[in-house]
Amino acid sequence: MNRFILLLTTIGLALSVAGCSVTSDDVSPFDNCPGNFSLTLIEQLKQKPKQTPAAEVTQYTYQGRTVYLVTGGSPAAYAYLFDNCGNVVCAAAGGPSGKGDGACSDFATTATNPTLIWRDPR
Repeated sequence: MNRFILLLTTIGLALSVAGCSVTSDDVSPFDNCPGNFSLTLIEQLKQKPKQTPAAEVTQYTYQGRTVYLVTGGSPAAYAYLFDNCGNVVCAAAGGPSGKGDGACSDFATTATNPTLIWRDPR
């Protein structure tokens, strides 16, 4: 009896995916991301203590996608760049060298459309 149920389940799964032929060309890697990660990012920053200079979130276009750069606090602090899924792309600036972690060394020269979307008013 258990083998019969397993067989039916396997056949059902096979039939349910048979009509779905999705390739990597059909799906953007950002299709499952929240609609606007910047709102989540701003809420997270509001929960932290006030920074000097004030924390800011600036939206850019970088490598064809929308990203958010968070700046503020100590000049030695890293300025992290997030994609719209909330993943850290790199530390675009700051740190011991002032130039970030080197993972997106072209950010300053290739990022476009900077728009300040939030500055901590506290």
